[in-house]
Amino acid sequence: MNLEKLAHSISPHASKWQIAVWVTLSAAMYVAITWFTPREWFFQFLGLFICLSAGYLWMIPKRQNPQLILILGIFFRLIVFFTLPNLSDDFYRFIWDGRLLSHGVNPFAQLPSEYMLNPDQALRLGLNTELYQGLNSPNYFTIYPPVLQGIFYLSALLFPKSVLEAVWLMKLFVFLAEIGSMVLIAKLLRHFHYKSHLLGVYAFNPLVIIELTGNLHFEALMIFFLLWAVWLIVKKQWWWSVFPFALAVGSKLLPLIVLPLFLKRFGWQNTFLYGLIIILLLALMFIPVFDLNTFIHLGESIGLYFQKFEFNASIYYLIRWAGYQFTGYNIIYTSGKVLVLLTLVGIFVWAFREKEPDGKKLPTGIIWVFFIYFALASIVHPWYITILIAFCVFTPYRWPIVWTLVIPLSYYTYRTDAYTENLWLVAVEYLIVGGWILYELFVKKPFSIFGSK
Repeated sequence: MNLEKLAHSISPHASKWQIAVWVTLSAAMYVAITWFTPREWFFQFLGLFICLSAGYLWMIPKRQNPQLILILGIFFRLIVFFTLPNLSDDFYRFIWDGRLLSHGVNPFAQLPSEYMLNPDQALRLGLNTELYQGLNSPNYFTIYPPVLQGIFYLSALLFPKSVLEAVWLMKLFVFLAEIGSMVLIAKLLRHFHYKSHLLGVYAFNPLVIIELTGNLHFEALMIFFLLWAVWLIVKKQWWWSVFPFALAVGSKLLPLIVLPLFLKRFGWQNTFLYGLIIILLLALMFIPVFDLNTFIHLGESIGLYFQKFEFNASIYYLIRWAGYQFTGYNIIYTSGKVLVLLTLVGIFVWAFREKEPDGKKLPTGIIWVFFIYFALASIVHPWYITILIAFCVFTPYRWPIVWTLVIPLSYYTYRTDAYTENLWLVAVEYLIVGGWILYELFVKKPFSIFGSK
C-alpha cells in the first residue's frame, strides 16, 4: 500500500473540527517560528518545523475545495507578514539599495564599505551604521536586478526612515505574488484536469510560507511571473508569454536557464527571437540605473557568486573534498567555472532529450532544469528550491516536497556567528532527497504521494 492509499484509507476528507484544530495549531507554530525564534535557536526552529511538516503531510491529501485552500493559504501568510525576517538578513541590502535609489544614486556604482568611508555623505543618503552592520556582503556589489530595485526604491521613497514599514511594503509585493501564484496554480490544475486539492502542495508548504512572505525572499515574484508565462504558453499565447517571462528574469536572472526548453517547442528561430525580446525588455528595465559600471559590477558580483560563496551544496562539496586531497586548497575558483559549464551542458542535454515536448510537459522540464542547476551549484539556500514546489504539482514527482522538508537542516549553520556547516547534516539531506528521486524514477514510476489526476 503506498502513501496515497494509506492516507485515503484513513480519511479522504478532513472534518470541519479536524481542519479547525490543524489551522489553530499551525497558526500557533507559525507565530512561534517567525515571531519568537531567532535563527540561532536551531533546535527550537527544527522542532516547530517538524510539527508543521507533519500537519502539512496530513492535510494535503485531503480533498478540500480550492477556494478553502486559497483562503487558508492567505491566512497563514498573513500570520508571518508583520514580522521582520528572522531567518535572513538580506532585507538590509534591499533597504540599502532602495535608499540609494531614492536619493538618485545608482546602487551598482559603489560598494557599501566605500560609502562608510565618508560618514557624513552616508548619513545624507540614509545609510547609518546600524543598517550597514546588518549587511551580509558589504564588500560586494549588489546583485539584485531591476524589478527588485524598483520595489526597493518605492519602499525607501515611501518609508525613508523606517526599516519595519519598508519591509512591510516589500512584503506586500511578495504576498500579492504568492496569491497570484496560488490562483495560477489552481487555473493550471483545472486546465490540465488534475486534482484541484493539489493546490495545497504549494499553498500549505511550510518552507514556502516561512521563506517567501515570512522572510521576504523575492523568489515569490519569479515564481508568479514564470507561472504566468507557462499559463500563456499552454493557452497557445506564447508570444504574449515573453512579457511575464521577462519580468521573471527581471526579478531573478535565473529563469534564463529555462529558455533551452523552448527549442523543441518553438523552434530555433522563434526561441532566438523570444530570447532576444527578453534581453531587450531587460535592457529597458535597466534604463533607470543605466551605466557602464552597472553591468561591470553586476557581472563581477555574478562571477564572485559562483566562485566564492558556499552553502548547502551537494556535488560541489564532493569536488571540493577531492580538490583538497590533490591540491591541499579550495579549488572553488576553477571548479565554479567548470560546474557552470556542466550546468549549461546538462540543461541543453535535457532539453534535446525531451520526448514529445508540449505545454503540459513544460512544468516537468522546469523542475528538472532547476534540479540540474541546484545539484551543481555551490550555494543552495532553502528558499531557492521553493520554485520546485510551485511546478511539481503538475508532474508525477514529489521529491521536491521531500526536499523542502529536509533542507531546513541547513540552518544548523547559523547556530553561531562562525557560520560553520555540519556536513553530516548536509549529507543526510542529500541522501534522503537523492534516494527519493531514485525511488520515484526506478522503483515506483511514476510515484505519487498525493496523486496527479
